[in-house]
Amino acid sequence: PYFSFTYPILIPLLLFLPAFISGSVAVDTITEEIERGTLELLRVAPVSLVDIVDGKSLAMIALAPAQAALWLLLLSVNGISVANPLALLLFVGATAAIVVVFGVVLGLQLGRRRPAQLLYSVLTLVVFGATILLPEHPSTTAAKLAVDSPTLVTYGHVAGYVVAAIALFVLTRRYVGRIQPESL
Repeated sequence: PYFSFTYPILIPLLLFLPAFISGSVAVDTITEEIERGTLELLRVAPVSLVDIVDGKSLAMIALAPAQAALWLLLLSVNGISVANPLALLLFVGATAAIVVVFGVVLGLQLGRRRPAQLLYSVLTLVVFGATILLPEHPSTTAAKLAVDSPTLVTYGHVAGYVVAAIALFVLTRRYVGRIQPESL
């Protein structure tokens, strides 16, 4: 019972929760800047809108693997060994990048916190649920890495998430670069 709870349930929960929270905070930071008009104040500084959004995004993306690393450290202190910590943190970082980019785009598109946060929450749950259609669910990937039984599909998923995260981040930067700050 201990093994069947810790690796397939607890570890994926501890790894994905920081990523999803980072995306939620990204939505909040963008929409609050727009709603309160402080984005205009930030634009007085010699930085572009892309720089502002990059700073907020990268901080949230970095926070998720840092928190996940602390969870893994705490697990190891409590005698729970977790294999492949670097691959797990890379996976968490890629997942965080995907959901943060998603949150940033929703925040910029909607401009209001409540609808953006609601849409982020619902769509994130739907997309995460839809990953059941993949050859391996993300929580299965995390569990297989944690118990040191990854397959080529597992490594393929990690690589796919990293490629998707980089591509989405680049596309989002281009999108933000095309936004007229006055329209926000």
